[in-house]
Amino acid sequence: MFVSLTAVHACVFATLALLVGAIRIGMRNESAFSWIVAALLCGTTEMLVLALARHGQSELIAAMLLVPPAYLCFSQAVRISVGGRQQWRLIGASVALVGCALVLRAVGAPFVVMTIPFQLGCALALGDGILHLARRPKGVVDRALLFCLAVIAGVFLVRIPLYPALFGVHVAYATIMPSMFERSLLLVSALLTPPSIFLLLAKIIGGVIAQYRLRSERDHLTGVLNRQTFEAAVRAEPLRGGAVIYSDIDKFKRINDRYGHHIGDEVIRQFADILAGTGFRVGRLGGEEFALFLPGNSAADAAGLAEVLRMHFHNCTHEAMAPDHRLSASFGVADYAPGEPPAEALIRADVALYRAKGEGRNRVAIFHAWGMMPVVQEPPRAAA
Repeated sequence: MFVSLTAVHACVFATLALLVGAIRIGMRNESAFSWIVAALLCGTTEMLVLALARHGQSELIAAMLLVPPAYLCFSQAVRISVGGRQQWRLIGASVALVGCALVLRAVGAPFVVMTIPFQLGCALALGDGILHLARRPKGVVDRALLFCLAVIAGVFLVRIPLYPALFGVHVAYATIMPSMFERSLLLVSALLTPPSIFLLLAKIIGGVIAQYRLRSERDHLTGVLNRQTFEAAVRAEPLRGGAVIYSDIDKFKRINDRYGHHIGDEVIRQFADILAGTGFRVGRLGGEEFALFLPGNSAADAAGLAEVLRMHFHNCTHEAMAPDHRLSASFGVADYAPGEPPAEALIRADVALYRAKGEGRNRVAIFHAWGMMPVVQEPPRAAA
């Protein structure tokens, strides 16, 4: 029955290796999958030896040569999935301990003595992944994966004191292997390893999906909402009244023509950062045009904020520009009443913006049915 279980695990690992390899081909930028494939191949080979060997030296050698690399590769996949740094000291210590175990075997040390550095090396190999997960636990998947890896590492560590306590110092490996104690520990590891793999795959794939979603919702240059996502957010807002601000960098084409598009992009990012600092939703509607959405605020509130933003940007400088070159932007403000779609206010704010630009730029204009209202410099209420 035990041989059958290891053979089943070997087939499962081999199948997963093929599946993850196929995923890796489709996702060329996700190197974590390559580490998982390497870990699965090591695990497949070790399980095959475990299923075919009869508690002989080949089984022991296979475990010493394949188990630590499998967990090291798995830990590297975990590290990449959380964006952590490589822990070279931890990895080096794990490799050194396994090397020490091989030296002890070569000089004929008792199995119980030889296995101490080996078990520590395997636990440290897992410890790299455990540390990275413990520093950045983000959800249920992370915590479940952390639990599985901690238990597997505990299986290695518990052998160090219990081997000599239960079997003595000079017992042979062939005596320990068939025991109920060792089989129970191997069963725990065998049962927790596949869930660990699936949890890590779920974490990586979930991260990839979240990254693609973020890219689809955000403007690639500034990081604020793109036009489609911003307008969708405006449409989805409850009809409780509020205001919008439409803004445009003045004479932006001259910046590109005089200093180059690279500097122009930096100016756009600078302006977007100022707008995003308000805490309200900001969208880049195209080129150098941006909009802010202020639900629950009045046109006077929005105009006060727009004036603050205008002054802030006007006081900005860029090292690549001439000292006398002053940046400026124009702002159009409009409100919408409770029950009215906010998208209507965007149209009116656009009209106010072009009125501000037509009156000389670097100013704020408020749309009203009977004309443009003067700016009221009153700070708006904080975003909800």
